[in-house]
Amino acid sequence: MKTIKKYLNVIVGCLIIAIAIDFIIIPNNLLTFGISGIATLIYYLNGVNVGINLLIMNIIGISISSFFVNKERIKEYILPSFLIPILIYVLSFFTNSFILELPEMLIVIIVAAFLISFGYSLIYKQGYSTSVVFLLEDVIGKITKFHSKIYSWLFDCIILTASLVLFGYYVTLYSLIVIVISKYMITKTRFGINDSKVFYIITSKEKEVKHFILHDLKYELTVLDVKGGFSKKKNEILLSVIDSKDYYKFKEGIKIIDPDAFIAICDTYDVVNKKSF
Repeated sequence: MKTIKKYLNVIVGCLIIAIAIDFIIIPNNLLTFGISGIATLIYYLNGVNVGINLLIMNIIGISISSFFVNKERIKEYILPSFLIPILIYVLSFFTNSFILELPEMLIVIIVAAFLISFGYSLIYKQGYSTSVVFLLEDVIGKITKFHSKIYSWLFDCIILTASLVLFGYYVTLYSLIVIVISKYMITKTRFGINDSKVFYIITSKEKEVKHFILHDLKYELTVLDVKGGFSKKKNEILLSVIDSKDYYKFKEGIKIIDPDAFIAICDTYDVVNKKSF
């Protein structure tokens, strides 16, 4: 049952992406990110179906990557890399008979970004990956010994630069907004919304701060023994995970108790077994 649900989510995710490209991105002459963005750009230039362009580039990308990347990692890409182009190709035959008209370009951008990000997030949450660009990142990293996520953004810069030269300012600007919103929403839906904060506190008034955290705000805390890397001075770090809604109350309360307290605050996307320690 879990396996069926897993594959169903992947298929639905691929279908949503294909719908977004065929019925929103292409009719409005927009571009998206990664290999699909390049495939769409080529379609605008020579009229060859986006699905065909994307399938050919995915096959080339996977083939090249197979010489450098672990086979298990490549398996994550195979199903979506074939299914998305096929669905784009099939759905393209219905774009003339079914026209999706949206009144404003702003709405077009929002709907396109939402559908694309939702489709990708469904796929990612099942342990699959879609953009062969990430595989090529690994290949470049192995060849150059420099691993970085900047390569995917370089692909997008190439797409937007070509768009600026070929289609002008407005298309490029709209496409940029779609790309930025889509990538942001993919990250948020994939990893969750940062509804908690982690506080690291070093204070000379540990007793008062502990009482404030435990009794006033009713949060748990952990005490870490540390030593300064330069000063070699031994200290205690108070670590506490709190809800984002109490962020300012927590921070300002500590500052009132000890204005000289060192406070480092980080986002956290998930908390498991919060009261275990």
